[in-house]
Amino acid sequence: MNKPNRIPAIPGKSRFALERWFNKLHLEGLIFHPDDQPEDIVSIATGEKVFTPFECQTLREGIQLLFECHGDLVYEVALEYFQKTMEVKQAGFH
Repeated sequence: MNKPNRIPAIPGKSRFALERWFNKLHLEGLIFHPDDQPEDIVSIATGEKVFTPFECQTLREGIQLLFECHGDLVYEVALEYFQKTMEVKQAGFH
């Protein structure tokens, strides 16, 4: 059975759209560094690939569009949501 595509569509070209996309990835536990190749990302817990081939394609296209629209701002926003993800995970260890 095929897994559903968990990657949200880019909702537009605005700063709000950039923030919203990374927030959705954060909420789904799918945040990653924009320079990483999605097909190389594996789960630490299982060693399995995190993204399906279709999701990898969707992520690559989305990141490319975001870089075209926002340049290095993509890194700043991604870092913000990565840090939120880490805070949530660390809070669970207390």
